Amino acid sequence: MRENKRAHRINEDIRIPEVRVLFPEGDQRVMKTGDALREARKLGLDLIEIQPNAQPPVCRIADYGKFLYELEKKEKEAKKKTKTSALKEIRFHPNTDKHDFDFKANHAEEFLRKGDKVRATVVFLGRSIVYKERGYELLQRLTQRLSNVGREEAPPKLEGKNLYVFYVPDKAKIEALEKKEAQERAAAEAALKAEAEERKKKQQELNAQRNATA
Repeated sequence: MRENKRAHRINEDIRIPEVRVLFPEGDQRVMKTGDALREARKLGLDLIEIQPNAQPPVCRIADYGKFLYELEKKEKEAKKKTKTSALKEIRFHPNTDKHDFDFKANHAEEFLRKGDKVRATVVFLGRSIVYKERGYELLQRLTQRLSNVGREEAPPKLEGKNLYVFYVPDKAKIEALEKKEAQERAAAEAALKAEAEERKKKQQELNAQRNATA
C-alpha cells in the first residue's frame, strides 16, 4: 500500500545543499543541510522545510507532530474569522405564549453565538394589527433576552402587517459569556471530583475500621 505523501519535506527528504534554519529559540542562520539535520538530531527534533521556494529554502527545527498540530489550529482559527454570516429569521405572533417565545428566543441566541445575523418578525394576521403594541412589547422582551449575546441593529420597524427588527452578534459579550460558562463547567467538574475523592476517602476509612475489628 502506498504511503500518504507528507505536506512538507522533512529530515533526509530535504536534499538541497544549503538552507536557512529557524531554531527553536528564535535564532536563524544559513548552513549546510547536513549540518542543519545534525543540529535537529541533537535537540531530538525534526528539520522541516517550510518555504521551499525561498533562496535559500527555509527550514524550521521543531517536532513535526506538534508543528502540524499548531498549523491545523491556526487554519481553524483563520476559518472562524472568515466565516460568512448568514441571516436567520424567527417569527412570532402578538399572542405568542411563553413556551413558544422561550423556544424561539433560545434559537435566536444560538444563531447569534454562531455569528449569524437574526431577523425577528412579529406577524399580525387579520385584525390582530390592532394589537401592534403587543408586538413592540414582545420585541422589547426579546431584545432584553438577547442582550448578553447581541444587540439591535436598528429600532423595530413596522411594514404593513409585519413588525421586525434585526439583531447582530456582540462578539465581546459572546466571548465573555463563553469564558464564564467554561469557568462554571470547570468549577462543577472540580466539585464533582472533590466529592468523589471524599467518598473514596470515607470508604477507605470504613474499610480500615472493618479490617481492624475483624
